[in-house]
Amino acid sequence: MKHITRLFLAVAAVALATSCSTFSDDSNPYEVSESAKNLSGTWKLQTVTRNGIDITKSMDFTRFQLQLKDDGTYSIQNYLPFVVSGEGKWAVNDPQHPMQLSFQENGTSEAVNLGFSYPVVNGQRSISITLSPGCHSNVYVYTLYRETE
Repeated sequence: MKHITRLFLAVAAVALATSCSTFSDDSNPYEVSESAKNLSGTWKLQTVTRNGIDITKSMDFTRFQLQLKDDGTYSIQNYLPFVVSGEGKWAVNDPQHPMQLSFQENGTSEAVNLGFSYPVVNGQRSISITLSPGCHSNVYVYTLYRETE
């Protein structure tokens, strides 16, 4: 009886060792590549906070426009304190997962990089930028929406 038990355990061990092979195909049929996010368009201010206080109604922010053009250039209409004041070039750090906007004014050698978020609010994409133009003790959060044309 001991011999049969040992034989059974040996056969079971061999069967377990050889029956579980790993899948050797390296392809991933479910792999989907993330599409590039399109930030181009005319962006207008929706809300502005300074040091955590909503100041949107304190002044007329509705005229400010940031135009991010398809050709990689930008322009600003009705300037408000921002990280750049003149026209130039813009880019993102990663087209699929953008987390940083880069602005380089015409005639300058260095770009200004801004961290931003790109959330969906009420079914629409928005851009939320945190910046401190001028005085570093004042922190502004600009939330912009893309104007539909």
